[in-house]
Amino acid sequence: MKKAMIFGMVAVWVAGVASAQDDMVMVGQGGSDASEVQVTVEAALVSSHVWRGQVLNNDFVIQPQLTVEQYGVSLNLWGNYDLGKNWIGVSSDFSEFNLSLAYTLPLDINDIAIDIGVIGYHYPANGTGAGGLGINKQSTTELFAKATILSIKDYIIPSVTMFGDVDEANGVYILFDVVAPYQVSDYLWVEGGISAGWGNTSYNDYYWVGIHDEGWNDYNFYGTASYEIMENVTAALNLTYTLVEGGSISTNPYEANEKFYGGVNIAYDF
Repeated sequence: MKKAMIFGMVAVWVAGVASAQDDMVMVGQGGSDASEVQVTVEAALVSSHVWRGQVLNNDFVIQPQLTVEQYGVSLNLWGNYDLGKNWIGVSSDFSEFNLSLAYTLPLDINDIAIDIGVIGYHYPANGTGAGGLGINKQSTTELFAKATILSIKDYIIPSVTMFGDVDEANGVYILFDVVAPYQVSDYLWVEGGISAGWGNTSYNDYYWVGIHDEGWNDYNFYGTASYEIMENVTAALNLTYTLVEGGSISTNPYEANEKFYGGVNIAYDF
């Protein structure tokens, strides 16, 4: 069930945390021989585009991605195609492309895995409906570091990730996540989790428009089920409920303060 487990962790990161889409994949928390090149192609149909509590599109979107991994290094290309009109008027077009590079450090620190990397966010179909504010203003870059506790991975997997924008936002966002995995059979893997994101003042001012305090931004509750249909092909279903905390966010320019959404994902491993 190794493939289903790996895919499940990827699905949680992509569909449960990031957008919960953090628009990146971090693999390498347990797979086959690190010297082998791992290539995965995925396509997801999601009922909304949500990123760190920001409901960017209430309509369906398609999110393809490609991941290449070897020796603990993973390169990921992720895109978002809006089927319906998003919050700034983009429709029937790609509103976002992200390129991320991650590395799992070869360390053995009491079953704690450390990942570091960089994410480039690009918005090829910027609209003018919201004055070009927030994420659709300019391309930007984040550096990140993630610590994952694996000593109790059969029960829960806690992690914390710090993202530092070094370009447009020039702010910090920290994501706390706890996921509980469960292997139902040799082909079926399920997991559920909760996450919460905290932003400093610079980050909140940039993404939420206006003057905001530092504090908690978004809370997410999610579940994922992945099933290995055949050799190298895995299907997954993800459901997520996300909401924005009102204390540090005084103005929300996006499409909703809370959202329940889901998606289906097909992955092929070469």
